[in-house]
Amino acid sequence: MSQDRQDTIEAHVIHASLYRPVLFAGAEPAVVVLEATTAFALVFGIGLHVATVLLAAFYLTVVHSVMVWVAKQDAHMTALYVRSLSGRDFYAPHGSIHGSAAPIPPSIPRGR
Repeated sequence: MSQDRQDTIEAHVIHASLYRPVLFAGAEPAVVVLEATTAFALVFGIGLHVATVLLAAFYLTVVHSVMVWVAKQDAHMTALYVRSLSGRDFYAPHGSIHGSAAPIPPSIPRGR
């Protein structure tokens, strides 16, 4: 019986695309699009000068390297950061000095 069970477990292999994150050039897709847009805006929006081309190349190499490192740590870190910004207005960073303690429920319920 246990041999049959092992065969059925091994027969259902999960494809790697179902648990691996989607990355473009090692970074999150939204970050790569933002990097490319900024580099094109620097080169073609400001003008085709040596300084803007060097700045865009520096931006693409350094910022992209940092974003690849961030994606290696956690593939959804920038999405998590953006989501955390939406909730920060609703939660105080620390308790108020005038706040009351939460009521402690009894461990043994009282009979009626």
